[in-house]
Amino acid sequence: MAEVVVSSLLLNIRATLVSEATKSATSLLLTRISAMKELLEDISDIKDELESMQSFLQIAERLKQKEESTKIFIKQTRDLAFDIEDIIDEFTYKLGEEQGGVLPIAIKRCRNIKTWHHLSKRLKEIKIKLQNIMERRKRYDTRGMENEARPLIAVGGSKSRAELAHFVKEDDIVGIDKYRDLLLGWLKDEDEQQRQHVIISVLGMGGLGKTTLVTHVYNIIKATFDACAWVVVSENYNTDDLLRQILKEFCREDREKRVVPNNIDTMDYRSLVETTRTYLQYKRYVLILDNVWSTNVMDKIKDALLNSNSKSRIILTTRIHKVALLANEHCMCELKPLEVDHSWDLFCKNAFWKSANRICPPPLEQCVKKIVEKCGGLPLAIVSIARLLSFREQTGFEWEKVYKDLEWYLTNNESEVHEKVYDILKLSLDDLPHYLRNCFLYCSSFPEDYRIESDKLIWLWVAEGFIEERGIMMEEVAEDYLYELVHRCLLQVVYRDEVGRVCACRMHDVVRVLALSESEELSFCMAYEQSRTKLQRSKARRLSILSNITNYCTEDKSHSRSVLVFNKSMSYDLLKSVLRSSKFLRVLELQGALIEKLPNEICNLFNLHYLGLRGIKIKELPRSIGKLQKLQILDIGESEIEKLPKGITELQKLRHLVLSYNSSNNIQALAGIQCLKGLHSLANIGATRKIVRDVEASTELRTFSITGVRTHHCADLWNSITKMNHLSTLCIMSECGQKLQQLGILCLPLPIQRLHLHSELDKDSLLELATSFGSLTNLTTLTLAYFKGYFSINYKKGTE
Repeated sequence: MAEVVVSSLLLNIRATLVSEATKSATSLLLTRISAMKELLEDISDIKDELESMQSFLQIAERLKQKEESTKIFIKQTRDLAFDIEDIIDEFTYKLGEEQGGVLPIAIKRCRNIKTWHHLSKRLKEIKIKLQNIMERRKRYDTRGMENEARPLIAVGGSKSRAELAHFVKEDDIVGIDKYRDLLLGWLKDEDEQQRQHVIISVLGMGGLGKTTLVTHVYNIIKATFDACAWVVVSENYNTDDLLRQILKEFCREDREKRVVPNNIDTMDYRSLVETTRTYLQYKRYVLILDNVWSTNVMDKIKDALLNSNSKSRIILTTRIHKVALLANEHCMCELKPLEVDHSWDLFCKNAFWKSANRICPPPLEQCVKKIVEKCGGLPLAIVSIARLLSFREQTGFEWEKVYKDLEWYLTNNESEVHEKVYDILKLSLDDLPHYLRNCFLYCSSFPEDYRIESDKLIWLWVAEGFIEERGIMMEEVAEDYLYELVHRCLLQVVYRDEVGRVCACRMHDVVRVLALSESEELSFCMAYEQSRTKLQRSKARRLSILSNITNYCTEDKSHSRSVLVFNKSMSYDLLKSVLRSSKFLRVLELQGALIEKLPNEICNLFNLHYLGLRGIKIKELPRSIGKLQKLQILDIGESEIEKLPKGITELQKLRHLVLSYNSSNNIQALAGIQCLKGLHSLANIGATRKIVRDVEASTELRTFSITGVRTHHCADLWNSITKMNHLSTLCIMSECGQKLQQLGILCLPLPIQRLHLHSELDKDSLLELATSFGSLTNLTTLTLAYFKGYFSINYKKGTE
């Protein structure tokens, strides 16, 4: 779009100058405009070149890179593509830097003649580099590569969620019966002589199905315990954070809906121990500690876990034999690779799910036998390759090609048994279409074993520009991408809602190792974990800061497009340095950072699409936040921000706005909410008489939650909701002691799927509400909750 803007600008400048009686000034300006126009033509040409390079790279990404010369050529092409993107963004940035009338802008920009010359010089250097590398290889010749690159699995786009729903069921688990029965026996053991808590361990290499087994058992027995929690323990865990997560999970699963303590994020070790002990007192609990790497874990959290006469159970899953020995005597379960018959069954259930009997067609039997044998009885490997093949044409020719690829990977990498999963996953990665590849690699930027909220991930993908326009909402397309990655066994489901929608996911640590390696090789993302404490020189387009950064390279990082911070130690000065040197950021994620003030430099990020401040300690946003005209997502949920600046209502491209439920002063700051007509989700907005009227302009809302509703707000609020024709999720929370009335005039939009009412409701109100349900054919979930007694009714479609 830059060339269109400049062409229009040049015409306006010339028209203005004609009317000026300053011939010498006009001559000078036209000379400089001519130079700018020449640069514009160069920019236009290089953009065409960039499109060709990107098309080439999309094919090259899926090439089996057998030759070193091919690897070098692809890397050089990718680096040049990045350089071109940087120049185009620099040009766009300078173009929109000043404001004012046409002539003042023209004069100001002509003063930037040095910048234009500098950019022009860089473009010439790039053209020379292009010529040099093309002399070593014919320019973008993909003939031959297309034969090596594997075709897209889902030809014509990703599959629908309905087609992929098969892969979310648990009835396809194979070969775990004896392990399941063993664990259930230990969990149900009522030996009167063993009343202390029992530690059980499940041992096995990565990809053997430890988590799958324990999940299956956990779902069977958790209802028999008074309290239950499931926590993933990362290799580089922090004791306080682990205790904090354990307590949160116990509260999340609590049948009495106990609320997590408000100050849990600031509790020290002693407070966390005491709070957890108090919660667990007199309870028989089951705690799952998944993926434990160190024998020290139990020593560090044992004080919080009551060892009373409650017959509680703790299950550890681990790859480390020493950790498994923490289990009580005779309570260690060691998984082995699947037997041949079980491997065959597991493969067929995942590869031939479309057929009723899920049996391998006779023409494919020999090929399948060879593929299953190569998997070595490893469930993750079997499921990955089976799902890769599940959308292939079922011909011997197609499947033999996959087998040869698999054989090549395993032979060239001289894989040991425990490395087979990695090699098979590498094949799955190379098979990913371009539109999924970026989405997959992006997930590796989150910390190890991190619970990734689906909505957040989808918003990030949209903000990054990964999602294709398909005539439906980009968020819906992104959700299809998410389901496809789950289907391919590249993401694991952590939590589903009442109707089976994926609400949270996680990347298996074996998969993450592969994704991180690929991300760094492609300069897609650089993750700074404990092994790196200094931001190094890198062309990576994204930085993920997962550990304490003790030093920061002051070099220009204008190539960075995203910065994601998952470490609480991020300082104000470090953040300021990052922002100053990363002016083209599209994404800035600071969730949980302990900084108390945002640098003003954040408002200079003209290209920012996503700003994540969830759980942050700052009290206010910069007044000039309205300058972020490309901002699509602003998340300040669970933050300490008490007031929003008026500039919020200037963000015309805002699609998702999440406010903090604890912030009582957000209400007044959002006067003018009617200006944000493009909002698709608005969460935790506080009710006032003006707000409940103004939200009627937000007709594009899909998700809407409002708090502090008083009885006199109801009529206006119901009128506004009636106009939200696309609404699918509605949550209304009344102020304590206030009732939701006149529900009979609430005409709920037909697309509504989830309705949550947190308020005191009398019989008449319930009857009024029920009268509108007949036409709501999409309604799947209804929650009616009453504060004082934690009384709630949950309705799920199909369970009546």
